[in-house]
Amino acid sequence: MNGQLGDANIRHAFTEHFKSLYQPNTSNADLDFANNFETLLNTTVAGPTPFIDTATISDCISSLKYRKTPGHDGIYNEHIIYGSPVLAVRLSLLFNASLRHGFVPNDYCLGVILPLLKNKHGDASKLDMYRGITLSCCLFKLFESVLSRVFEQWLTTDDLQYGFKKHSSCCHALITVKESVKYFVQKKVMCVSLDASKAFDLRFYIMGCLSS
Repeated sequence: MNGQLGDANIRHAFTEHFKSLYQPNTSNADLDFANNFETLLNTTVAGPTPFIDTATISDCISSLKYRKTPGHDGIYNEHIIYGSPVLAVRLSLLFNASLRHGFVPNDYCLGVILPLLKNKHGDASKLDMYRGITLSCCLFKLFESVLSRVFEQWLTTDDLQYGFKKHSSCCHALITVKESVKYFVQKKVMCVSLDASKAFDLRFYIMGCLSS
């Protein structure tokens, strides 16, 4: 792998590769984000903290998928799915405590990065041919699902966003582009394509320039 031999050397090569890849492009980007977030918290009037009941948790548990790879803790979705009804009560206490105190366990912030080959016909010995996916613990993903359910009415997106939304896909984006071109077929049509897959925080700067 990139000239490295042996499991230990290859593992180190992947570690350094993903460590450098997931660094902000802008200096002090993490600090700026933390400061902006702190300012937002201090200037926002907090409303009543919603209560996460066992019915919501049980509903989210029923939507968990089977045979998924676990995170670093080795806990599978099946452990939660087939757990006792008392488990939903315990999870309700845990999730409500996290919501009220603004604190989550440190294990929620840990993940295992698994490298996947982008193109099976490419050069598998090159690090750039691999993309990383993060395996998070299933309790964290369940917590995210519960929060999404509780705050669903406030989590709105633009109508022109098609990715990472229910009942939306690339097909809808393609149809929008196609119909827009057909509508302006008698005029000059400008189309811009932007690949921000490796831009990370740089994409916010790019989008800001485009919107300006």
